[in-house]
Amino acid sequence: MKMSTYTLANFRSLPAISKEELAKIQFEDTDVLSRPEDIRVRRTNLDKAIALGKSEKVKTSIILKSGDHLYRIETNIMNIQGEYTHTSNGLKIPLVCIYSVDFIFTS
Repeated sequence: MKMSTYTLANFRSLPAISKEELAKIQFEDTDVLSRPEDIRVRRTNLDKAIALGKSEKVKTSIILKSGDHLYRIETNIMNIQGEYTHTSNGLKIPLVCIYSVDFIFTS
């Protein structure tokens, strides 16, 4: 039986980009995640981000993937509509380009 290898990466050291920088990036139409369990975790974390986004003490760190490059933005997620997530700073992000979702707790 072949075991799956999974690596949890810490993306907090990846510098956050601005809304304007994000607008210049071309994202592909295919999902950056291939395993069904990873896609479920992404959706669960997005749902959690919506619930936690109402707090002023929590920001969401979203890792986006385009080709071989990863980008990080910090925002709050307001909702998910169709194939997009909408953020507090007015972004409409395709779900298929979201590689990871993490939470930043501030004091």
